[in-house]
Amino acid sequence: MTLFRHFKSKRSLFEETLRHCFHPYTMEDYLKNGVTYDLRTDLRHIAYDMLNTYKKNAPLIRMVLRDKFRGSTPERNVRKSEQMAQSSLLTYFTAMHEAGLLAAEPEMAMRLYTTNILGHFFRGLHGMAPGGDDDRYFDWMLDKIIGILEK
Repeated sequence: MTLFRHFKSKRSLFEETLRHCFHPYTMEDYLKNGVTYDLRTDLRHIAYDMLNTYKKNAPLIRMVLRDKFRGSTPERNVRKSEQMAQSSLLTYFTAMHEAGLLAAEPEMAMRLYTTNILGHFFRGLHGMAPGGDDDRYFDWMLDKIIGILEK
């Protein structure tokens, strides 16, 4: 029995393979069940979860970034996952702002936070990260961002 009895085309086989390779965020579980409402603790945990998820999905992200995969099912899955993560983070930042623990507007805090984490990942993905201790830099970056966001 051939694979093409189950799949209409190479593309559908490819998309199904990528669907099974996609690693969802675990931060959703953390935000629902493990959140401490200590900005420093939570944002460090979430940042490392996001970075590790990006790293696990790096092969898929590389493929999705190629033009011929624009509009594909894997790309839509990646976008949906990002939108859900941003929505959850916005809810968290809103709660922290309402509790008087966040200095910035929630939308701006979410953008600053996610843009820096994603930027850090993409520098490494494209081989642009300078030599040295990448974890040390990531920790330093997080400390600076959290310092800006804390009241």
